[in-house]
Amino acid sequence: MCTASHPTSHHLVKLHDVTSTRKVIGKGAYGRVIEVYVQGTLCAAKEVHPILVDGITPAELDSIKQSFLTECVNASRLHHPNVVQMLGIYYCTPEAKLPWLVMEMMECSLTSFLKKYKKEEVPLYIKLSVLLDTSQGLEFLHGQNIIHRDLSSNNVLMTKHCVAKIADLGVAKVMNHSQMKTQTQVPGTLHFMPPETLLLKPRYSKPVDVFSLGCIACHVMSHQWPEPKDLLLEDSLTALRGAETR
Repeated sequence: MCTASHPTSHHLVKLHDVTSTRKVIGKGAYGRVIEVYVQGTLCAAKEVHPILVDGITPAELDSIKQSFLTECVNASRLHHPNVVQMLGIYYCTPEAKLPWLVMEMMECSLTSFLKKYKKEEVPLYIKLSVLLDTSQGLEFLHGQNIIHRDLSSNNVLMTKHCVAKIADLGVAKVMNHSQMKTQTQVPGTLHFMPPETLLLKPRYSKPVDVFSLGCIACHVMSHQWPEPKDLLLEDSLTALRGAETR
């Protein structure tokens, strides 16, 4: 099934007996998630949009591939009951530029769970359990010096037993204590991001994730998608949405 049990930056768990059902179970800015079977076990696979790697130079492709594989390595080293477990990578064809990122199958996202049920239909103990699970998963990531940077109800997944797990570490960065990286883009879900991340050159640190966790708590308790009410922030969001559609 695999070629290594302890992956390094140059050696990842490579899966071979993977079959796609062609069912798309999720979509995002950078790719989609499809349903697959790994040696008969139902799993999920993250596939990067081909358009992101088409028409670029070999040097650019190499850079993107290295970043993606680094993401895979980082994810494969994370073992916690409240973080979605990565199982390995799979090249669907010999010519594939990037592999699929194969992970455990989850029932649904927290967003879809909250849409499915009315506020009064979900017992308080379940809501508190979901928030505790998410908090414990985030505490673990921060303990590994990983900032998620896109924590939202979309990226918290649920099992059929209502266990919550943090997913999609695609924009997560390993925090360098000696030098915080300055970013020029807002990588997260805007309604879950603190106002300071809308600055031209925001700095990301653990409190950004904590703010997002607070937004998730509001969403869980109210079943209403977070909506910023500050007029300046609303104007900023409107401008950013316009830029995203160009």
